[in-house]
Amino acid sequence: MKHNIITATAITVFALSGIIFWETGFAWLIFIAIALAYLALTAYGSFKIQANYFLTSINRGKRKSIALTFDDGPDPETTPMILDVLKEKDIKATFFVIGKKAEKHPELIRRIDEEGHTIANHSYSHHYLIAFFSTEKLKKDLVLCTSTIYEILGKTPKFFRPPFGVTNPRYARVLRDLKLDSVGWSVRSMDTKAKSKYEIINRVISKLKAKDIVLLHDNRKVTADSMEDLIEHCLQKGIKIEPLSKLIQKEPYE
Repeated sequence: MKHNIITATAITVFALSGIIFWETGFAWLIFIAIALAYLALTAYGSFKIQANYFLTSINRGKRKSIALTFDDGPDPETTPMILDVLKEKDIKATFFVIGKKAEKHPELIRRIDEEGHTIANHSYSHHYLIAFFSTEKLKKDLVLCTSTIYEILGKTPKFFRPPFGVTNPRYARVLRDLKLDSVGWSVRSMDTKAKSKYEIINRVISKLKAKDIVLLHDNRKVTADSMEDLIEHCLQKGIKIEPLSKLIQKEPYE
């Protein structure tokens, strides 16, 4: 992983700098600069899932189409609204669900599945400090989400999206152990901050191109309101919308 390469490089540069500059009086300034640069790169890698810094995520597809993905559901108010539009337009999407929400709304999980969409793991708790969980605690959280989905559908999801798109070395170990594929995105709708559906539509359409994975949230009414127009804009531009599994050519379940 890039993190290991950069860590090894930083250590090497640090050691060489000590040898070369120790007697100049500038060694500590150089050490501080190296440390700050290393911390900045690590922070960037943590928050930029597309950087594949700690682990390799699937951020784009392999076909000349796009996929719609939804995080943070299911939501009893807005998820059905989105499903209604997807059904009307005959579009299949992927829902990265939060385990504790799936547990509360199993009927929505079943509906998503019955209508031909994919259910994927987005952690059980979606805790705001999940990036700081120990390896053991993180693994238990992801396993609990998977088991919740399995209890409802009898299917074991293979796709996982880290909450907030944040990664670290613990995620790399846990995903490897659980044989989960990390899925990122290439187009972020910013629907969590949008004040109108037009902000979402304009942002997505202006950036959209073949092989893109679009990040949306099915717990936002503004997102639900935008779906019909967003899909129509895609179709009018000749952009084909396919299931994520078809776009990235991977099976969604074990």
